[in-house]
Amino acid sequence: LPLGDLPLNLAVSASKKLMAVTNNGQGQQTIQLIDVQKEKVLDQVKVAKSWYGLRFTADGRTLYASGGHDNWILQYAIQGGKLILKDSIILGKKWPEKISPAGIELDETAKRMYVVTKEDNALYVIDLPSKKVTGKFPLGGEAYTCLLSPDKKELYISCWGCDRLRIFNTQNMTFSGEVKVGDNPNELCLNKKGTILYVANANDNSVTVIDVAKRAEIEVLNAAL
Repeated sequence: LPLGDLPLNLAVSASKKLMAVTNNGQGQQTIQLIDVQKEKVLDQVKVAKSWYGLRFTADGRTLYASGGHDNWILQYAIQGGKLILKDSIILGKKWPEKISPAGIELDETAKRMYVVTKEDNALYVIDLPSKKVTGKFPLGGEAYTCLLSPDKKELYISCWGCDRLRIFNTQNMTFSGEVKVGDNPNELCLNKKGTILYVANANDNSVTVIDVAKRAEIEVLNAAL
C-alpha cells in the first residue's frame, strides 16, 4: 500500500481489523486508516504537525496521535471508516515552546495516558476524563516511546538521548530502575508474559534483550548488514 512521506509508526486495533499509519516527513503530514483484511486505505487526513505517537483504544473506536511541535495529542473518532477529529489533549503552548510529544501509551482501566517527549525530555501523565496533565517527570534525555507491562504496574521508556531503558512505577509514580542499552534506543517489544523486553538500538544496528525481573541485559542481537 502507498504510504506518505516518512511513515514513522503504525498501530493495529485490538480486533486486528484496522491499522493506522502516521506519516511525519517534511512534506504534507498525514494519518492513514487501513482495512487490514481488504488491504485498503479507508481514509487519510492531513495533520499540521505530527511525530510517531499512535494508539487505538481497546474498542477500536478512537485513535490518539501525537501532534509534534503543536504540543498536543489529537483524538480521532473512527466512524464509517473515517477519521474524525473530535478533541485534543494540550500539553503546553505550541512551538517555540519545546515539548514535542512522541510515544503514547494508554491505561484505560485507570483512565490514564502516558506521553513521552523529545524536546523537553519528559514523561507526561494525563488524566483522560479531564484531559489534564497530572504529572511531569524528567527523563534525562530525548525520549522515543513507552510501553506498559501486562499488569500496567510498570511503564518502560526508551530514552533515545541517554541510551537507557527507564522503568517507571505507575503505582507510586516514581522511577524504579533503568538498564543501559545501545546507542539511540527507539522501538520496544515485550513478550506476552511481560518477562522479556526487546529494545532496538538505531545507531548500533542492534537489539538489546532484557530480563525484566532482573533489570539486566541477557544478550545483544546484531542486526547490522
